[in-house]
Amino acid sequence: MALNPPIRFGLFDQVEHPGSGSIADIYRDHIALAVTADSAGFEHYFKSEHHHVPLDAAPSVGVFLAALSQITSRIKLVSLVHLLPFYEPMRLFEELCMLDQLSAGRVEFGFGKGVSPPEHLLWSIDRTEVEARTEESLQIILKAMHQVGNEGLGTLFSFEGKFWSYLEAPLELSPHQTPHPPLWRPGTLATAAKLGVSTFVPGPVEVVLKKITEHKQLVEPGLCPTQQPVLSLLRRVVIASTDKEAEHIARSGWETFDANLTKLFRRYDLWPPHVPSFLGDFDQALATESLVYGSPQKVKEHFVRISENIPGGYVTICPSFGDISGFQAQQTLDLFIENIMNDLS
Repeated sequence: MALNPPIRFGLFDQVEHPGSGSIADIYRDHIALAVTADSAGFEHYFKSEHHHVPLDAAPSVGVFLAALSQITSRIKLVSLVHLLPFYEPMRLFEELCMLDQLSAGRVEFGFGKGVSPPEHLLWSIDRTEVEARTEESLQIILKAMHQVGNEGLGTLFSFEGKFWSYLEAPLELSPHQTPHPPLWRPGTLATAAKLGVSTFVPGPVEVVLKKITEHKQLVEPGLCPTQQPVLSLLRRVVIASTDKEAEHIARSGWETFDANLTKLFRRYDLWPPHVPSFLGDFDQALATESLVYGSPQKVKEHFVRISENIPGGYVTICPSFGDISGFQAQQTLDLFIENIMNDLS
């Protein structure tokens, strides 16, 4: 039965290295997930960016999204996020324009500073500057998109900043969408609300309900006066024929996900304020509803509860994490579409 209003769905993917198989095979498996999601009617495909860790076997998020742009037709392709301190802003402006044109306007731009201190260290990025670099880079990219949209190709772009400066640089590319692609900023809800951009809201349904109310009170037009922000839940999901089989896959996947995520943190003893893997605590992952596993019926009960409490809500699922194989991730996605998504969307 279809519930009204229906839940909307997205797919999150880090293209994690499961510990075996070639890089080419990993890409093939994750591309297949995106193609399946596109055909099934998922609204967004989200790709993260990390460096020097098996958490991300495709650290050039733009390259991977460019590939997907040519073999998908409807799903929106989102960087979650481009790590702005790692980029020269004009180069990223051009790449984002290319992506938006290649996808015929299906790109959405997630931005942030990065949550991994060791990654900043390895790229010789001063941790005291990451916030300022992120803000200045975003300002440059959006200013260039606005200007080329208003003045046309060939307009001369000038900017004087602390980290980057441009003097009459010709802008010969423009995004497909005007004035720019929709924006995403995961992290602090208050920050996303102030900027008027889309974000993720973690936690159990009851917590999410409170945060949705909080967002309504805080949201401002910000950077995107015409954009209706999306607030998405995030669930890592494992579905198998039995609860026992799904639990086995989920436990192993969560343990490996934690090892991959924290590999550099442990090596350099540099830790962010929050570790989303809860340092491998499987029970805490379940308690916070960060992870859902089971037979199709058991998992469906969880999503029915979401639909009953948050009508018309948005949920992003992640079927591939840790050492979960391409076959297992595809099985979860296929069972999710057949037994849950088709009934709730």
